[in-house]
Amino acid sequence: MESQESLMTMSSRSVAAVLAFTLVAPGICHAGWVETMPAGAGAHSWISVAMSSDASTMLASQYGGRVYSYSGGAWSETQPAGAVDEPWESMSMSSTGSTMLAVAGSGRAYVKAGGSWTETQPAGSAVDKYWYTTAVSADGSTMMAAVSFLGGRLYVSRGGSWSEAQPSGDVNRSWGTVAASTDGSQLLAGVGGGRLYLYSSGAWAETRPAGDTNQSWTTASISSDGTKILAAAASGRLYLRSGGAWSELQPAGAVNKQWRSVALSSDGSTMLAAEFNGRIYMYSGGQWSETQPDGASNRPWSSVAMSSDGSTMVAAQSGGRVFLYTANPAAVIPTLNEWGMIIFTALMGLAAFITLQRRRDAQLA
Repeated sequence: MESQESLMTMSSRSVAAVLAFTLVAPGICHAGWVETMPAGAGAHSWISVAMSSDASTMLASQYGGRVYSYSGGAWSETQPAGAVDEPWESMSMSSTGSTMLAVAGSGRAYVKAGGSWTETQPAGSAVDKYWYTTAVSADGSTMMAAVSFLGGRLYVSRGGSWSEAQPSGDVNRSWGTVAASTDGSQLLAGVGGGRLYLYSSGAWAETRPAGDTNQSWTTASISSDGTKILAAAASGRLYLRSGGAWSELQPAGAVNKQWRSVALSSDGSTMLAAEFNGRIYMYSGGQWSETQPDGASNRPWSSVAMSSDGSTMVAAQSGGRVFLYTANPAAVIPTLNEWGMIIFTALMGLAAFITLQRRRDAQLA
């Protein structure tokens, strides 16, 4: 009898434990990558992503497709009037997401501020340009847009007015990347098959790693105060500029990769670097580690972005999906379908518990 009673007690506790786990489990969320997609968007040529400082707002654009905005926990289509299915090349936003800049290759430049998109063109650039890369300072006061290929110029907007901003004697270049510090006082511009230039204290100056010759600079990011710069070249290396000096900063064994996109946290302590037809690497705690969505190795990563504290990241694939990384996720609220499963499982557990209790009472009688 004692043995049967012990068994019944253990069984009752097991049912109770299963019931408790069923109720709590939906609130458990582990750090890592999850797919995040606008409804019905599916696999597409995602070309550019951007993220606000607190990760509450995101942008994602398709080359030859649409622009989508993430806010309030949901994706929605956001398009400049009449600018549907454009060859979007690059997008950027301010830290709050209140100012956004989007450009199309062989098209126009658009800015969104105050809830609506408007066309924004440098004077004399009303015709379609091959806009290729953009940057917006965190405070939204400064915007950069660069043209690649034929007639490639560099333009900067401060306070809503565009002007040409070129390093001395460096006109009509295939600009590959631009970046801006929080207040726009420091700007970076890289030439595809050329040099890197840094704008500081009101003037441009060439800046490059020691011994580095012309590179196909494809991506760069600047920390909030401008003291750290991460830059990468296609078929090349990753370089970090800190304290005014450049040094090579490579994941172990990752030499001469097709680096496509990089991102920095506001203090520069966390970095993200993605290869085209390769992997994603995260730098944190003084070292690199590979970080991949499950089953998504060696993919054509096209763009990455991160929150100011580096805890949330977004990555997009060309011809693939969009993924979100959260280092410290909040508890997940169950959907209606999940609540249905929870209630069903709870009732089944309760029924099993009552059955066991009745058997125990019958044996005691």
